[in-house]
Amino acid sequence: MLEGVRGIEDALSTGARIYEVLISPYLFRNARGRALYERLVAAGTELYGVTEEVLEYVADTDTPQGVVAIAGIPDSDLCLHGSPLVVLADEIRDPGNLGTLIRSADAFGLRGIILSGDVVDPFNAKCVRATMGSIFRVPLVSFKRAEDSIKFLKGHEFSIVAADIKADTTCYDYDFRGKCGILVGSEAHGLTCEILKLCDQTVRIPMIGDAESLNAGVAGSILMYEAYRQRRSE
Repeated sequence: MLEGVRGIEDALSTGARIYEVLISPYLFRNARGRALYERLVAAGTELYGVTEEVLEYVADTDTPQGVVAIAGIPDSDLCLHGSPLVVLADEIRDPGNLGTLIRSADAFGLRGIILSGDVVDPFNAKCVRATMGSIFRVPLVSFKRAEDSIKFLKGHEFSIVAADIKADTTCYDYDFRGKCGILVGSEAHGLTCEILKLCDQTVRIPMIGDAESLNAGVAGSILMYEAYRQRRSE
């Protein structure tokens, strides 16, 4: 489910399938809302006019901006040719953190995100909003366990580097320029010793303040940026 003008604009721009849209009079209060309506009409989308009260009841947010849509789940084709960079997200249960990882993966040109374990549904309404449209541009695939996703990538000659606050090597000292999977663990417990042993390298993010750690979304985003920075300088 998509809520608000921006989310539906992004979905249309990526060619996502929009099945049905609920519209209230609020949508027509500004030019951007009216323009979205015209795009939906031109696309032949099924539109249903409803009252503000009905839309607020259906929507997950307090201010859905007069429009809610039902969209199809995008296809996920993970391309592993060349020297791709992917993120492995294990046991990420917070929709904001997963949404941040997806948005950052889009920003830094990753090939996709591999989910594993007891992970939040990436199409949870809060997660979709946090991606700011990136959910339609970043391929997502799932494995039951992190061990399975690691085995899959190693079978394609990937190196697996895990975020670990106790690691000796910093992310600035690791070479991310080959086939690489960045593994990020749960917010509460991190990665198990068994999973860390399967990785080729662990890295930490240097910090000088008093914070003990970073949440999964922030930590993963920093590692993605560092990998992007190294690859850009080639």
